[in-house]
Amino acid sequence: MLSIRFAINKIMKILSALLLLTVVLCSCGKMEEPQFKGLENFNVKSLGLKETIVGFNATLHNPNGFGVTIKESALNIYIDSVFVGNFIQTIQISVKSESDFSIPLEGKIPISRALSMNLPRLIGKEVLVRADGSVRVGKGGVYITKEFNYEGRQRLTPDILKNPAEAGYQN
Repeated sequence: MLSIRFAINKIMKILSALLLLTVVLCSCGKMEEPQFKGLENFNVKSLGLKETIVGFNATLHNPNGFGVTIKESALNIYIDSVFVGNFIQTIQISVKSESDFSIPLEGKIPISRALSMNLPRLIGKEVLVRADGSVRVGKGGVYITKEFNYEGRQRLTPDILKNPAEAGYQN
């Protein structure tokens, strides 16, 4: 009898959370997907014999008339169909309505993969950038996980090799 009451309580809590989530999402109106603008501020955070830790910002535009919080992101990044690595968001981001925002991402790349990509050869050229993964986004303490997929061409500028001699140094 106690386990049935416990199960009913648990189901009621789940249904209440789903109802609250539905109300929050419907009150925001139709949510448009953010528009990808580019990748910037590439830097080498640390350089090791086995792996390199790389950071960069993914810049997007929020076309919605309301702000949200991006709690966490985990993306797989590919350049010209070559898997670069897994990248995660380093800090929580508050996004204002109808504004540009940047998500700082960081990931480890095996040194053998970094060398095989021959990045200096790609400087100044357009490459196909693909990112897929998930983003945890919410408002008012209610968060949902959304799939994230992007594919587009991006010119790799010389700042991709920003501070290679000062790897690990941050201002």
